Amino acid sequence: MNIYLLNATLNGKLLSEILCARMPVKGIITLNDDGDNKTPEYHDYSEFCREREINCIKLKSYNMSDESDQKQLGQLDIDLIIVASWQRLIPSWFIRQCSIGIIGAHGSHEGITMGRGRSPQNWALMMGKTQFSLSIFWIEEGTDNGAVIDTREFEYMDTDNILTSYVKINLYKADMILKNIENGRIARKEGTVQNEQGYYLPQRKREDGMIDWNRDAIAVNNMVRALAKPYPGAFTVCDDIEFIVWSSRPVVAEDVCYLYDSAANGTVVSILEDSALVKCGKNLLLIDSCTNYDRLKEGMVFQSADYRQQLQKIIHRHQQKYDTPLSRLVLDEV
Repeated sequence: MNIYLLNATLNGKLLSEILCARMPVKGIITLNDDGDNKTPEYHDYSEFCREREINCIKLKSYNMSDESDQKQLGQLDIDLIIVASWQRLIPSWFIRQCSIGIIGAHGSHEGITMGRGRSPQNWALMMGKTQFSLSIFWIEEGTDNGAVIDTREFEYMDTDNILTSYVKINLYKADMILKNIENGRIARKEGTVQNEQGYYLPQRKREDGMIDWNRDAIAVNNMVRALAKPYPGAFTVCDDIEFIVWSSRPVVAEDVCYLYDSAANGTVVSILEDSALVKCGKNLLLIDSCTNYDRLKEGMVFQSADYRQQLQKIIHRHQQKYDTPLSRLVLDEV
């Protein structure tokens, strides 16, 4: 079986390492260093492929529209493609080229059908969900709508952030792929058709990550861990200085937080060693890591976004671009 991985970002490195170590992989299809529309998470897999003595096929176009890319891909004898990390829809001509097919992975806190679309792990962490349901499926024309090969569920711990979520996703994805190759389901092209109406999660942008200090510290912390690296981070502003918060901890002490009633929400009430304590609408948030930390001062008051207005903007942006029903996860928050 001629198996190739489709991978253009660092998020797919762990899965690629596991699969290349445990099964015969012919090569990785990736992007050129100067390929168009690369994401900030782009990773060069040249050395990775050299070390494993596998082919490294570099494309110019992320959507595979370039004629030279199509010619290069058309010359490959491909049975199976496994998508490690590819942030574009795959064209139908390339799907048809693979004799077995192309396997993708997707999920949400409610599963693949109820949470298609963008940023499902970010949304799950941000909304404080404690579990995630991940599926591997056959990629067809459309978004996350192909027949499901296998599904795994895992728990989110309070200590998880988006990076540990990606690690878990890659581990469970690898497990499902290896086991379903071993049991023959993939070679036989088996899968369960998604018969239910699909619901979609909207795309998030960098500007959607401004912190609303009028929210509970637990909710603010959920935003911080959902947008941690490799994402651009939850951020706040004071005196035209931007602070990107990379890690934090909620201090839940509702019965004694009255001690800071006189402080406005978003006030840095204390600097403690290498952390800053900030008053929220409910409880306190301890910032452990942020950009411009040396410019934090006790008494400074961060600007607050309006969380509901953020969600309304995200929903409007989605509805302007797509004719797909939105997940209740987002709608119920507005």
